[in-house]
Amino acid sequence: MSKVSVVRAEGDIPAAVRRIVELIDAPLPSGVDAVVKPNICNAKNLDGMVITDFRVIEAVVGLLKDRGCDVTVVESDNISGTADARAERSGLLTLLDELDVQWLNLSHDDYEEHEVAGTVLKMPRTVMEADYLVNLPKMKTCAHTLVTLGIKNLYGVFQRKSKSRLHSHLGEILPYLAENIRNDLVLVDGLTCMEGNGPVVGNPVCLDLVVGGVDIVSVDSVCSSLMGFDPAEIPHIASSAGRAPGMVDVERIEVVGEDWTRLVHEFEPPYSLKATLKSLRAIKDMYLTR
Repeated sequence: MSKVSVVRAEGDIPAAVRRIVELIDAPLPSGVDAVVKPNICNAKNLDGMVITDFRVIEAVVGLLKDRGCDVTVVESDNISGTADARAERSGLLTLLDELDVQWLNLSHDDYEEHEVAGTVLKMPRTVMEADYLVNLPKMKTCAHTLVTLGIKNLYGVFQRKSKSRLHSHLGEILPYLAENIRNDLVLVDGLTCMEGNGPVVGNPVCLDLVVGGVDIVSVDSVCSSLMGFDPAEIPHIASSAGRAPGMVDVERIEVVGEDWTRLVHEFEPPYSLKATLKSLRAIKDMYLTR
């Protein structure tokens, strides 16, 4: 049985992250090259709902460094700009300097070619050859996939600036990524989440949760359920079951920590009238305000 932990943060993010690891009995590595992949899809972090909370990143980096690991935080270029520019403008590079942690723009890394869905994905060797990888997604809705969690966060790994051109193939590409990219630990930032017209201009939802596990499908399934969605009806999650570790049937997942059934919040799906009207301020702040 897969095990997923749901923990309230209650203002102490490092304690919540440590509790996640304890509850799922996740073995942490010692003295290896560890890669951390947060969601830094944009430089702006409106209401704290767009990118992975820096406190989660800092907590995970601290756990790994305490065990003598060399840590590299990674992201790739996308339509919002280069990963370097997003990391600098968001303040991530400043944080990583303070933590004495390496930063790598995966778009400049050596790569290997993988043929998927009639196209070639350039997969960075730093990720493909990592000794240990921590996936740090943000809990959000997404126009193209309904939710963006652990599996969708892997879409920010391969080298292609105009990733939107592959959106029609997400049903094939995302399960492939889930199967072929290692995920030793998946920790989902459910502190301030996003509902509505995500993944950039939705509306904030404060759950104050961190969700984690080692089986990416199970983690995404529990998170989807917390958002009020049936993971079996989300194509990229359902298609990943059987290919990547974990299961889509939440009844077969051992959820530890909080009673997740009491924490379900019905997220507004993308492009409903309500979501669109509520997102007008976010659109203005994201695109029309410096």
